[in-house]
Amino acid sequence: MNFDMQSLSIIESSRILKRKDLQQLFDMKGELQDMYLNVQIFRTRTEMEASVLNDLKFPTPDSKYWQAVREQNVMFQELVMLSYEYRKNQVEIMMLERDLTKETDELKKELLQIEIEKKQFIRINQERTAKDRIREIREWHEIKESLIPGMTASLTDCNEHQLVSYTIRWINQLVGMGENTGISEKNNLIGQLDKGLKLCKERGCIDQILARFPQHGELILGMDKQLGN
Repeated sequence: MNFDMQSLSIIESSRILKRKDLQQLFDMKGELQDMYLNVQIFRTRTEMEASVLNDLKFPTPDSKYWQAVREQNVMFQELVMLSYEYRKNQVEIMMLERDLTKETDELKKELLQIEIEKKQFIRINQERTAKDRIREIREWHEIKESLIPGMTASLTDCNEHQLVSYTIRWINQLVGMGENTGISEKNNLIGQLDKGLKLCKERGCIDQILARFPQHGELILGMDKQLGN
């Protein structure tokens, strides 16, 4: 799609720019076409894996998998809502085109034509947005598939993995906590970790925590008492 020329024609017909300013855009039409074709809309694969699913917040394959499920679900729900908006916009275009055929006043006809063109422009962007939503949904699928072999908990019950994953996360956060961390933030983290370790002992999964931090086994076994003091 020669999107840059279509967009430039819209700008030109509006007469919003002086000729010398408009010419600068026409001189960049190739660059603008590349911009349209290659601009990032949603997250790249790198952002999905390195930023969203970072090892500090999601330290286990199970925690990464279930966060990927959440992210994929949001993207899919937004695609459904966009589909409604796309259908609505299509009907509005048809209604405007119908009104245009009946209108005799030249100024009103011009207004109707402007509204039609604006909604056609909206349609183009909706289609582009939908395409990139599909791309991200597919990539979340690929990420989930790559995580499954390393998972130890259920693929149907998100809660099953969370105690171990959160406790590992809280230990990592405590280890990496800086001196300038606020008192309320530190107390909140300590409270979460204290409870997490106690629940791990009660539910018999403390060994999974110890396996993750083999060099700090004794410290972890007594950490809930230390944190409680």
